[in-house]
Amino acid sequence: MKNDLVWHEDIEQALEHDPTAVQECVVHLEDLTIGRCAELAETIRQNTAMGLSVLIDLRDCHEVDTAGLQLLVCIQNDPSVNLRVHWLAPSEAVVQKAARLGLGSWVNAGVVER
Repeated sequence: MKNDLVWHEDIEQALEHDPTAVQECVVHLEDLTIGRCAELAETIRQNTAMGLSVLIDLRDCHEVDTAGLQLLVCIQNDPSVNLRVHWLAPSEAVVQKAARLGLGSWVNAGVVER
């Protein structure tokens, strides 16, 4: 049975079990701040290098800053990753911060429904 959606924490085990079954890695974030941006960017880089898509789960993201939103904008603005990195419906905190900074359309552009 094909399992195309694997949580980031389980990705290594899933790839060892059946590398052809994994197509997408999910990263759950409760905060999207400058302190998390480097780690998230590296996670995206590693997974896309393995041929996986990345789904950032922002539904429970309660803390977001300008750097975090800039990372989302960079993802949308980079043709090498914007088709392979998306996010689940952002929390109200993300939506409000993006709106205040005039980045609402950029953030909305990466949303996928699941």
